[in-house]
Amino acid sequence: MSNLVCCQIIPPDVLYQIIKEGTSEQKDKFIRTLELSEILRTQRSIIAGMRGVGNILKIAGHLQKRRIVYDANHADDIFSLPGEPKRYEEDLKETGDNDVDSCFNNTGLVYDFYKEVFMRNSIDDDGMEMNSSVHFGVDFDNAVWTGSQMVYGDGSDLLFKKGSVASNLTVTAHELTHGVTDHEANLVYRGQPGALNEHMSDVFAAMCDQWVSKHTVDESSWLIGKDMLIEGQALRSLKDPGTAYPTDKQIDHIRDYHTGMLIHYSSGIPNRAFYLTCKEIGINSYSWQKVGKIWYATLIDKLREYSKFQDAADSTFDVAGSLYGKDSKEQAAVYKGWEGVGITPRESSDMTANLVGGKRRRRHQIL
Repeated sequence: MSNLVCCQIIPPDVLYQIIKEGTSEQKDKFIRTLELSEILRTQRSIIAGMRGVGNILKIAGHLQKRRIVYDANHADDIFSLPGEPKRYEEDLKETGDNDVDSCFNNTGLVYDFYKEVFMRNSIDDDGMEMNSSVHFGVDFDNAVWTGSQMVYGDGSDLLFKKGSVASNLTVTAHELTHGVTDHEANLVYRGQPGALNEHMSDVFAAMCDQWVSKHTVDESSWLIGKDMLIEGQALRSLKDPGTAYPTDKQIDHIRDYHTGMLIHYSSGIPNRAFYLTCKEIGINSYSWQKVGKIWYATLIDKLREYSKFQDAADSTFDVAGSLYGKDSKEQAAVYKGWEGVGITPRESSDMTANLVGGKRRRRHQIL
């Protein structure tokens, strides 16, 4: 069963803070942003409730990527979605609408990243059509995975710069990875499992961005949502959690974690562990080549709905040993990465358990 949540790019307390402290104009706009996010959350819940039926009636997916980008024309209810179709897979010519064209191109890059690096065919690994709606609402400061499609606002120039939401590759990769997680570990969107859900979206978004730019571990900014905010460099930093914007409360060590912490903040712990692991492999290495494969195998075959930080540490450590050898450089790197955030990986009695098969047998291998 699904989590009955709507995964979104922005920590909700950022909106609450603006509503509490902002001007009258800001309060009105961000109250509406929260309302629209809740509307999309309702749609996510409806889709989740129908998932069992959908699996029974499922139509075979596509063998190649299939994208459609719609214009929501600033409508702000679930019945308006997806909107007016503006660009299909066969359309080589750009429309002239930057949000439509950027969204179309970035969605294709995310598909290509998963296909070429992990041999995954779309969000569900079965050729799912990748649908997106841009221009949702008026000055909507969010991007959301609804369970069936992506929805992007325009930004308000109060929190996000106008035109920055649908055009940012890491935002698209982050949200689409929520769809991947839905179809794999299905981590519940609360507590430590919810933080791991956000973490997976952040690390695969960072890897996708690095893969497209061919940046090494040292060359990458490790930022999610770079240059989107009116104030601040990004939404999150995997390298230095808590430094992305002036009021960023993300943490980078388990000693600072407490029950009930917002998942966008506690996800900084595994985010930092991933960065440190990549750094241990080598600053001139590429994150997606080894560490990314360890994290991907962990997501698809090890983690479950209620997995916690310790489970992720143990699983990535085991997977590293299974893929690259016990006591290998790669396994040592994973150990040091988690140790750097205060979590000590524990070796399971059977390192190969669930790696090939597990939750469901993979149709391919990732090496």
